[in-house]
Amino acid sequence: MSYLTDEEKAERIKQWWSDNGMAVIAGLVLGIAGLFGYNWWSGQQAERAEQASEMYQALQFSMRAGQYEQADEMVRQLIEHGGRTPYVALAWAHRAEVALAGGERDAAVAALREAVDAAPDDGHRALFRLRLVRQLIRTEALDEAASVLATVEHDAFRGLRLELDGDLARARGDHDTARERYREALDAGHSPEYLQLKFEDLSA
Repeated sequence: MSYLTDEEKAERIKQWWSDNGMAVIAGLVLGIAGLFGYNWWSGQQAERAEQASEMYQALQFSMRAGQYEQADEMVRQLIEHGGRTPYVALAWAHRAEVALAGGERDAAVAALREAVDAAPDDGHRALFRLRLVRQLIRTEALDEAASVLATVEHDAFRGLRLELDGDLARARGDHDTARERYREALDAGHSPEYLQLKFEDLSA
């Protein structure tokens, strides 16, 4: 076994640094730049989320105060500047509610489609899809309603999904299936008063 002298070790280190030094420095620079870049991006995202939260609070305040034009402006700003925050989907859902209040069902459907696309997670996406299904049934777009409903598999919304399945069957004239779905929805613990009334109406 041979051993290197201190001078030989020093020479090898100098040679290795000569061959690899630039790559090491470049790696360090890129790593530091990446760290600063990530921190900057995280800061930007946090700032955008905070601004979106403030706009959404302003939107709710405007609605409670009956300042509908100002509320609509808040909706527009949230949609335009909210980035990938949850408030964008909520803004689209709000626009759908306003459209419904004005009797504009097609506009409500279009807004809910946007809410689905902007939803930040599976839970919100399922909820907005169920809202969309309800409006599609009201506009008699039954095939699309069935197609959208089939994509909702979230267990938390099982009762509401069964109710809408019943509404869809009822819209198609299949009252037996509608009554069965309403019964299943009630048994699943989904028991708003209007659902009980729909079930009793078909059971009379």
